[in-house]
Amino acid sequence: MKMEKNEEYLNRGMDLKRLMLYLQKRIWLAVVLTVLGATCGGVIYQVARSVKMPVEYEAVSKLYISFGHDENGEVYQYYNGYTWNDLLDTDPILDLVMQELPGYEREEVMEATTAEILSDIRLLTVRVRGEDEKFVREIRSALESGLREYARDSEELDQIKVLRSGVPERVYWDDRTTSACVAGGVLLGVLSLIFIGFNYVLDESIYVQEDIEKRYHYKALGILTRNQKGLQPYARELKANIHYTLGEKRTFAILDMADHADTRRLEIERLLDREGLEAYSSSAYEEVSLNWSVPKEEDESGKSSEWDVLAFNANVLSEDECRQIREAGGVMLLLPFGTDTGRKTARILSFLKNQDCKVLGMIIAQADEEFLNRYYA
Repeated sequence: MKMEKNEEYLNRGMDLKRLMLYLQKRIWLAVVLTVLGATCGGVIYQVARSVKMPVEYEAVSKLYISFGHDENGEVYQYYNGYTWNDLLDTDPILDLVMQELPGYEREEVMEATTAEILSDIRLLTVRVRGEDEKFVREIRSALESGLREYARDSEELDQIKVLRSGVPERVYWDDRTTSACVAGGVLLGVLSLIFIGFNYVLDESIYVQEDIEKRYHYKALGILTRNQKGLQPYARELKANIHYTLGEKRTFAILDMADHADTRRLEIERLLDREGLEAYSSSAYEEVSLNWSVPKEEDESGKSSEWDVLAFNANVLSEDECRQIREAGGVMLLLPFGTDTGRKTARILSFLKNQDCKVLGMIIAQADEEFLNRYYA
């Protein structure tokens, strides 16, 4: 029977409402990690942009071209962007440029310069790019001088006039900090949701009575909430189940898996000794508070209770405690709400079985009222 129950538990379906409430308690983690991921993404990008980006300078010059006339009086207008880019690397212009650049190689000058016509064929844009600011400035100046001299010797051109001679400026990568922040936030946010989901799959914590019924083959007797304020149905159901399970007996044992047995014993005794709990109408539930805290005077007064509850902690369970449990007729296990004690509980159940200690049922202790209200709403 136990094997069948465990197999059914492992193959259980997903409770979507329980999952949503589980995520609601942990969504802050995903939000924090998303913000952290966005921050890290932006910082890493800025560091890489500052450290890894090569130092490079660029100077941009704008030149105005006046075209000459052919033998028919027509203006030469066949120069375009590709033509000028090719012309800069040809001997007529490059020879003139190199006269202004003693000590430089032709190849490095050719690699550093580009020319393009953006819209108006009379407006030429020349770019000089290099790793040294002085190198860029000297080549730009020599190129402007060489183009002006080339225009004077060319029949297709009247003149080339420099409209703007740009100073060398540091070249930076496009600023994509926003994209880096978004990428980092999305990446860490998704990973956090995967991590939370993975934990949920592996989580064997007890949240509701159905978890006990699916995980173990013992009765789920009820729920002890943290303060019972406005939640008298849970207290009433637990009290009714304990009465029904014990019949006329007033002695039983509890075993707290969270090792707060004395506190749980006082809570259960106060619940069972309280008269008329089931008499409250549903309209008065929210005005009634079953306070678990027991005044010190009352605890030490020696006031006799109708119930004799033996309380044990799981970590100190031994042969003597098992003997007392057998004499009491059985034990009720208290499983802490939202805490994974699955392996510990399995070990204790095996020990109780070997000691012939009867397990009367299981109770969820210190349950979150807000979680229960939303789950059972």
